[in-house]
Amino acid sequence: MAELSTLPELGATYGMPLARAFMAAVFLYSGQDKLRHWREGVEEVAGLGLPMPRLSAAATIAVQIVAGLSVLLGIGTAVGAAFLALFTAAATVLGHRFWLLRGKQAQQELTTSLEHLAIIGGLLLLIVCTL
Repeated sequence: MAELSTLPELGATYGMPLARAFMAAVFLYSGQDKLRHWREGVEEVAGLGLPMPRLSAAATIAVQIVAGLSVLLGIGTAVGAAFLALFTAAATVLGHRFWLLRGKQAQQELTTSLEHLAIIGGLLLLIVCTL
């Protein structure tokens, strides 16, 4: 078992790369899934009422993959995490409007929004820890 004095060193060695990988995973998965299922991704964006659904879907994929790789690889982590945080905030406001719903659907969308808020918090921690 590691001595307590080595825990900060272990955290710096393994903790940050793991945190980056965990934060990037959701975006990299989503980006490649939208790319593989292009038509459905465009329909999802169109359903949100965003202008130019194809361009919006392409921009979504680009942000998720490029910024996700940035965070995963630790290259420009703060910038990549900032893009992902802003993207997540916008996607939450546009796609999970729990305040317009009632009942179980409102509760599900609120839960998803709170999960996204936690992701934004993790991304903010990455930004602060890498500046």
